Amino acid sequence: MESFWRRLRYYGIGFGLGLILTFGIFNTRGCSWMPENRVKEAINKRIWLIDSQWKESFYKAHKLNDKKFYRLLQNADISFSKSIRSGRHKVYDLTFKDGNNKQAHCLVSMTDESFVAEFITRVKNIKEFKKYKNYQKEFGMYAQLAHAPKNSNLVYVEKNSRAEALLKSQGILNNKQLQDRLLKGLFSYTESKLNAEPRPIHVFRFSTKQNAKADMYATCIWYKDKIKVSNLEIEPLNF
Repeated sequence: MESFWRRLRYYGIGFGLGLILTFGIFNTRGCSWMPENRVKEAINKRIWLIDSQWKESFYKAHKLNDKKFYRLLQNADISFSKSIRSGRHKVYDLTFKDGNNKQAHCLVSMTDESFVAEFITRVKNIKEFKKYKNYQKEFGMYAQLAHAPKNSNLVYVEKNSRAEALLKSQGILNNKQLQDRLLKGLFSYTESKLNAEPRPIHVFRFSTKQNAKADMYATCIWYKDKIKVSNLEIEPLNF
């Protein structure tokens, strides 16, 4: 019995040292089971969006670009007490060191079953965020893409569908070309419906190399860890 208690003490000492290393030296960065890292993992699996009206000024003020923003956000601190953690629509309060090595702040909004994470850079807290969402519904138009997961097979359209035929008529011959064009496009706030059931509806606007006088609008859903383009429409440009 004495041998058992001695082994138990050694185990306890080892476990305690492990916790000290985890929380003290590594600051929880390497622990995927920690709440903060689980949120970051969910963010990184999505396409990152920033409102087109504010992206350029936010990047300029904080000496950022898309790659630097992604890298610095990996070490961001999440304030769960200032976040919306429950329900279908979650919003997290982030603080990080920017390109000037100074403190910067933003919110990130995510909806269950959605493949986008929207970074809101112009508000300070959840109360302002709610006002911002009302403004966005009325005046917001598009968001620019800041980051996409490294997956060459992320976007697809069903074979022999009307959407596939329309893409081929516009010179987009396969899913790889479709993904390239869509990820260079814009996310449409006005056309998308992230509140839709059973799955949020995402709409992207992008151009084709073949038709400079029209844009394509792709309606997408998140299906089996991929972006499925369920519908496509062509809209002539008014100029």
